Amino acid sequence: MNDLAVVNGKIFDGFSSYKANVYIKDGKISTVSSQILDAAEIYDANGFYILPGLIDPHVHFALNLGKYRSADDFESGSRSAAFGGVTTFIDFLDPVTEDSEIEEKFSQRLKLASSSHVDYSFHMTVAHPNIPAMELIHRTLALGLNSVKCFTTYSLSNRMTGDGYIFDLLKSSKDLGAVITFHAENDPIIIHRISGIGKRFPKDLPFFHPYESEAEAVSRIGTFARLTGGQAYIVHNSSGRSIQLLKAYGIPSNLRLETCPQYLVLDDSVYENNSTEVVLHTLVPPLRSKLDLQLMKGYFVNGIFSTVGTDHCPFMKKEKLENESNYDSMPNGIGGVETAFSLLYTLFVKEGLMPLNLLVKMQSTNVADTFGLANKGRILPGVDADLVIFDPNSEWRVTIDSLHTNADYTPYEGMKLKGKFVSTIVRGNFVVKDGEFISRSKGKFIERGPVFWRTHSEMR
Repeated sequence: MNDLAVVNGKIFDGFSSYKANVYIKDGKISTVSSQILDAAEIYDANGFYILPGLIDPHVHFALNLGKYRSADDFESGSRSAAFGGVTTFIDFLDPVTEDSEIEEKFSQRLKLASSSHVDYSFHMTVAHPNIPAMELIHRTLALGLNSVKCFTTYSLSNRMTGDGYIFDLLKSSKDLGAVITFHAENDPIIIHRISGIGKRFPKDLPFFHPYESEAEAVSRIGTFARLTGGQAYIVHNSSGRSIQLLKAYGIPSNLRLETCPQYLVLDDSVYENNSTEVVLHTLVPPLRSKLDLQLMKGYFVNGIFSTVGTDHCPFMKKEKLENESNYDSMPNGIGGVETAFSLLYTLFVKEGLMPLNLLVKMQSTNVADTFGLANKGRILPGVDADLVIFDPNSEWRVTIDSLHTNADYTPYEGMKLKGKFVSTIVRGNFVVKDGEFISRSKGKFIERGPVFWRTHSEMR
């Protein structure tokens, strides 16, 4: 007998849509069928959509900045994620420079993540590493991770990785099955701009981090990917003009791009508002111009982006506001893991600009494919029973009180959205059921082995 049956819903699996029942046994999907089979528990999804659990490849839970720590730890962040349909997320190890730090940083993060209500994995993160590139990848894979995060900027805080090392990483990634991910901005441009100003205010954020800085670095990583054949992934792309420049040279099939909802919904006019509004929207990369926003929307519906991440990293209002006259001390980041899918569903799917299955691919199937999550992102017999139940007819207004984050504000306050997740199932267990948080088990660390990408065209 099956443990659970999800019946009468319409499945959107990222490729096609159809009416079927999903049967679960021992945490795995046992059968997908129109037949009525025995199950210990029946969940009626009539009128709802059944989607594969979403996978957020970019969150920062319990991020320690010294004086500040991000508002959501792994417990609260995963709870908020579950209400947003996320059944797996990928966080980051603290940056590693020496090889002696690797196991310690991994163990520390693994311990913190043990409170998560949904499944999780990590990206290795490096800061001006003093480890041979090939050895770093081998050590990363030995931990059950297959991705390495590099920064092309932040030299002032010793987090930047040089081009030569990046080139070596990309060359090794192709044969070893690793993904090299990038925060891509031009460091000299940023340093030149901030060094020319004595007092730095939050409203100047777009000046400190201009779109040209991103455009140059994204193009450089694209060139390196083309020359090495390595598996390159650029996080939080924010600028439509940056993508426009990349497209002019041709996006190589071994380069995949992530964007975030904030760069499809919000624009830099907020930095012209009162100081409170400005500081509550401080993040890097910053929000971009209306021109960038419109270009980003066009590229989004055309499938230029492989994945959606949220870069979820909120801080408390007080922590933002106490730095309104000194940007140098500002904790950057905003929240979004709970609202991401509904925002994009409202903006693109309900407006008829893109099919629901394309959004499902970018927030689930493609993420699993990109980062080697073999048992995630599918509704097929034998894979993990990660399912989310979505009510396409629900209409709701975003307020901080409607969310489940520890943060005390949301940049999407007051927005009217259509579509909301009502239930979230992780490996056969309800975490959220009919809008109620009922988690009785914890998520688990998901090991990821070597991954070798298909071409970009095969993902569409």
